Amino acid sequence: MQLIEVPHTVFRPVPPPLWYVTNGELTVGPVVTGLLMRGVEHQRIPDYCQVRPFRGSWRALSAVREISALQRKPAGVDASEEQLVEWARLIERITDEEELCYNVTWLALLATSAESAMFHYRERNSRTLVTRAIVGPMSNERLEQALPEDDLILKVARRGLPLAGPPYGPNEDALAMRFASSHGGAGAVAMIPLIVGGVLTAMLELSRPGHGFRRSDLQRAERIAQRALRRRGRS
Repeated sequence: MQLIEVPHTVFRPVPPPLWYVTNGELTVGPVVTGLLMRGVEHQRIPDYCQVRPFRGSWRALSAVREISALQRKPAGVDASEEQLVEWARLIERITDEEELCYNVTWLALLATSAESAMFHYRERNSRTLVTRAIVGPMSNERLEQALPEDDLILKVARRGLPLAGPPYGPNEDALAMRFASSHGGAGAVAMIPLIVGGVLTAMLELSRPGHGFRRSDLQRAERIAQRALRRRGRS
């Protein structure tokens, strides 16, 4: 019997949101967000429909963040799921360490619709994490700089905890300061600790000027980076 590897994630599981949909005469549901998005994409749910969460009030369809992003997404700007999967496979074959770090960071930026991203990597036989890649319209002054052991974000990562949200707390503020030079500013930030073999191997940090990152997008970026780092460890 073949064993299927269950990917490790630093994000705690939460039940997916459920929605009811009405056109004013007929109400259907509950449905998960993904099914709701497919209904809009295939024009089975008209724009004038309203939705409400399992426990909540009716609202416009565009009030659902994922639907709003879908409706305003310009054609050809974002990579498709198939493209992300194929690029992730190509990255897993990279043997050059510098190229690997850059491409993992670049692909995580695409997967999350971030504006800027940084990748801090721990070399073999070392405890120190060094900033190995910076992607996006921001300063490169941190490149090849080691994170100090008293760094607030590093302390959170060593506990295996992610950070995500607007910069409203001391850790989020410290993370936002890393992206102070980013062109659009840090309206939302995220940090994903990458644990490989029980050891903090890397940190992926993301920023964008808009609303917070979707959990599913952060998990996608986490999986891409983990697979690349695991392959690196076995090579």
